[in-house]
Amino acid sequence: MAAPQPQATPAPPPDAGLWRLALEASGDGVWDWHIASGHEYRSPLWGAMLGYSPDEVAGLEWRHLLHPEDRDEALRRLEACLHGATPAYEAEFRLLGKDGRYRWIQARGKVCERDAAGDPVRFVGTHRDVSVAHAEIENLRKSERLWRFALEGHGDARWDWSIDGGEIYISPSFRSIIGLCGNRPVRGNDIWPERLHPADLRRAMAVFDAHLRGREPIADVEFRLRCEDGAYRWVAVRGKVMERNAAGKALRMTGTVRDVHDRHLAVEREKRQAQELARAGRLIHMGEMATALAHELNQPLTAIRNFSGVVLRRLDAVGPLADPIREPLQMIAQQALRAGEIVHRVRGFVRKGRPVTVPVAIGSVVRSVVRFMQPDLGASNVRVVVDLAEGLPRVLADRVQLEQVLANLIRNAIDAMAALAGERVLRISARPGADGCVELAVADQGPGLAEAIRADPFLPFSTTKPDGVGLGLPICRTIVENHGGRLWVEHSSPVGTTFCFTLPALAG
Repeated sequence: MAAPQPQATPAPPPDAGLWRLALEASGDGVWDWHIASGHEYRSPLWGAMLGYSPDEVAGLEWRHLLHPEDRDEALRRLEACLHGATPAYEAEFRLLGKDGRYRWIQARGKVCERDAAGDPVRFVGTHRDVSVAHAEIENLRKSERLWRFALEGHGDARWDWSIDGGEIYISPSFRSIIGLCGNRPVRGNDIWPERLHPADLRRAMAVFDAHLRGREPIADVEFRLRCEDGAYRWVAVRGKVMERNAAGKALRMTGTVRDVHDRHLAVEREKRQAQELARAGRLIHMGEMATALAHELNQPLTAIRNFSGVVLRRLDAVGPLADPIREPLQMIAQQALRAGEIVHRVRGFVRKGRPVTVPVAIGSVVRSVVRFMQPDLGASNVRVVVDLAEGLPRVLADRVQLEQVLANLIRNAIDAMAALAGERVLRISARPGADGCVELAVADQGPGLAEAIRADPFLPFSTTKPDGVGLGLPICRTIVENHGGRLWVEHSSPVGTTFCFTLPALAG
């Protein structure tokens, strides 16, 4: 049924009681609507909050004073209460005052009497002026808009996290940083820890946790966030808890995000440049040392080769009886020649010389290195398993330098397994790789790389060996890269380390 139109009366009905006085003492305007008769009492405060005198109130129709934007909702709620759909009437709307300005009113009412058919007979309630509260809310909204504008103008994105509910608001500029399109809702866990780089996760969440528990006044941390394309970007995040419950639990946290990816890249570039400068300085000294060593070693190495040749020629006159010592002497002569070649290649390496390349069969190099390293392998109780794929193409390489790389990796593997009890197995494999390359791998069963060099085992002069110099792996990497290949390390699980390198295969 449509709500009857009340007619205001200048005087209260005879049953008005002390409750009206009590309500007016609280600052609320009172109305008492007798629906059957159409009469409605409105207290002086009801009219005063709109600027009307008690005499002027009698001729007012409050529906005509409703703001057009609020009219439908206010009347819908009134009808719902009159028809019993809701137990009470509650609404906030704007009413036009005598001065032509709208005032925000909070209305509350209840049907206090119905007839036998259930139709409303009497409806009472209050009006409260909440214009000041609405003005404060609007001022806060304006301040927040200005705050957001200032932050975004400064290059900072924003976020507002409802910790209890899980939802998080992220500003358009935040979405732009991580490449998140659209305006779909986001939950806090979808940003952190879900998008945090694994290497930054523990450190970043510890900073958040310290602030959420009240141990730190603010959360301030830099970490990498995963973008929609899968790449990571460095961001600087600052946040502060804005609301806690009575027990001190954080309920809401807000803060900013700044893209600092370019700054981190610049720092990394500067660090690499500093390392390269330090490496260049060390290599200069190494070159001087290599030149001096080459000069000092060439003469004794030449003498070893010459004397070995003399002994071998004399053994020829002895005949078959000298065969048991002929082969070791031949190996001495070969290794003396190889040592001289290595010294020559090291000088070329530190002087940035290019390798002297010829077509080389990988299988031949592997078998040759295993053969001349057999004494070291046997003394260390290391069994070698060689796995060479069929039909491997040849590579264009400096054979001596290639043997040097393989020998260095094998020697490192022997050292890595020195503390193992029982049999020690070293696996050397070669197979066709991607992009027309041949891939070789040297795998040991040791405990893995030491923590001190795990981050970058190829850093010059970095070693955990008591008698090591820290140049073996850097030289190996440079040799491989000078051949157009790549050298890297794979950390096997649960134990062992595998070093892999590729070399471009010869076409055909």
